[in-house]
Amino acid sequence: MTRENGLDIKLINPKNGAKYSPNLYKWLNHRHHKHRAWMSRIYKDSSGVYWIGHFYDGYFSGNRLMAVLCFGVRADSYAWRGMKWLSEVNGFWGQYTQDGRCAIDKDHSMSFVGDETRWGLDIDTRHCLWCGKAIQRLKRYMKAIECTEWVNVPTESDGHNVTA
Repeated sequence: MTRENGLDIKLINPKNGAKYSPNLYKWLNHRHHKHRAWMSRIYKDSSGVYWIGHFYDGYFSGNRLMAVLCFGVRADSYAWRGMKWLSEVNGFWGQYTQDGRCAIDKDHSMSFVGDETRWGLDIDTRHCLWCGKAIQRLKRYMKAIECTEWVNVPTESDGHNVTA
């Protein structure tokens, strides 16, 4: 059932595909916090950090999205005052419903729990099975690294004749 934030919680059930976060689904669908599924929106701060929650009476009630992805229902909601600088990520839930966790990681540079189901591999090329929008090629290169270290030199007290 689509609600106030445009999210149909049934569509992002991890049973519908590995691209959906089990922790996010459980957090949104927690039995004591059912309002999260229809009130939570995604926001971004000036440094690019995603937040999940809603504004109410001058407070932002929620948490960092990454905390929810990592800790699920153990990532509680907090009341944050003065978070007016957060900007809503418009259309996020529609994008998440379509692309799953790739909506959070459009550059395909992050690792997620269940990442082993994300990529289809063909020798040195892989393509995203979750959203179908990313192709990556394996780049091979060598690095020359110069190493230095201090080592002890035998001295006359060691029984060696040392000339400098």
